[in-house]
Amino acid sequence: MYKNILVAISHSSNSHDLFEVGLNLALKHNAQMTLCHIKNLRYIVPNFLNEGIYLPQDIVYLETNDGIEEILNKYKDEALKKGISKIDVVVTASSTPALAITNVVAKGYDCDLIVCGSSSSKGILKKIFGNVTTEIVKNAPCDVLVVKNIEKNNEEKN
Repeated sequence: MYKNILVAISHSSNSHDLFEVGLNLALKHNAQMTLCHIKNLRYIVPNFLNEGIYLPQDIVYLETNDGIEEILNKYKDEALKKGISKIDVVVTASSTPALAITNVVAKGYDCDLIVCGSSSSKGILKKIFGNVTTEIVKNAPCDVLVVKNIEKNNEEKN
């Protein structure tokens, strides 16, 4: 049924579990995989106090090298060993990661299923910025499988 499964990997504690879910589905459907991570662009308010000098480097801050490429390549090697025939690895940056996943990566790589994780966002930040998973579900051009972070939910209950 599925031909290309996109697994959106973040820095959460369940990233390997998320990869395993995507891998098992790809094996079951004889599908290819696309592993992706969207680095977060953060906008910083420019400093106009220095005599009104506008410095573009004050505007955008890109998440630095955090080892995610190595993690995704490790997952790729693991999937190849288990029999997945084609795996694409995508690492890019966006100020809106959910839209990058749904409108750029999923459409560009012709994915028909997005596997993403869910962690519980709380407080004012959730109300202001929303949740990446919610935005993926709302904007996806294909099916979405949301994998709950069970370990994190159990820790919060205790």
